[in-house]
Order: sequence, then C-alpha cells, then structure tokens
Amino acid sequence: MSVVRALLATGALVCAVSLLSACEDDQAKVVKAAAEMASRTRVLGPNDLQILSLDRTTGLEVIGDSVHVFLANSTISVPATHIENVRYADNRLRFDIRGLGTKIFEVGDGTEGAVFRQADALQFVAFVVQRQNEIESRDAKTP
Repeated sequence: MSVVRALLATGALVCAVSLLSACEDDQAKVVKAAAEMASRTRVLGPNDLQILSLDRTTGLEVIGDSVHVFLANSTISVPATHIENVRYADNRLRFDIRGLGTKIFEVGDGTEGAVFRQADALQFVAFVVQRQNEIESRDAKTP
C-alpha cells in the first residue's frame, strides 16, 4: 500500500509542478505583453496636446516634437516640422504633411471629413506652430 501511496504522491507532485510551470509561462507571457504595450504607449506631458473629432473617429496628438494623426484604420506620425499650412478656416481644421503629399481633412467640398470643436482645432493649430517655432529656434542654436 505504501508503494501505491508513494506513486500517487509522486504523480500528484508532478502534476502540481506541471501546472505551476504552465501558470508561470502564462504569467510571463502576460507580463511580457504588458511591458511591450507600455513601451509603445505615448504619455501626454504638460506641454503636449490630444484632441478628438466630435464623432471620436479621428484623434490628433502633439507629443514632444511629433504630431500623430489617428484615423479609423491607420496612424500617421511625423515630426511637427512636416506639418504645413496648418489652419482653421471655414469651420474646418486643415493641414498638409510634407513628404506624404497628404492633405488632411481637405476632402471633397470641405463638408466631409473629421469635425473638431473650434476651441480644440484652434488649440491644435497654436500647439503645432509653437512646437515648430521651438524646434527651429533650437536647431538654429545648434552648431
């Protein structure tokens, strides 16, 4: 009877160790995935900006020296100095991205595309222009 108990105890121990190592693998995978996601997450600082379109399908961020445009199926990230012709006119936010030949929100007759609150759109324009001026001023000082 003691041999049977020893075999059962050994089997139980093997099962327990197997279950624990499987849990550790799953835990390690979860921790790794969380760390990867955290490393890709942009954090807004006190001098950064994020705005969303009224229907929440489009987001714009000015973080550090970069501008990020979040559309339904894509993200465009460029240096702030690549944003051109940024303006709020005719109740629309409009700008171009140098190098991509992309006119953002310059769609059709101007009544289509993302709509932002006026205050948000004006704040975005001011942030981009300010950031561009800071970058150009910093670059001019660098020998």
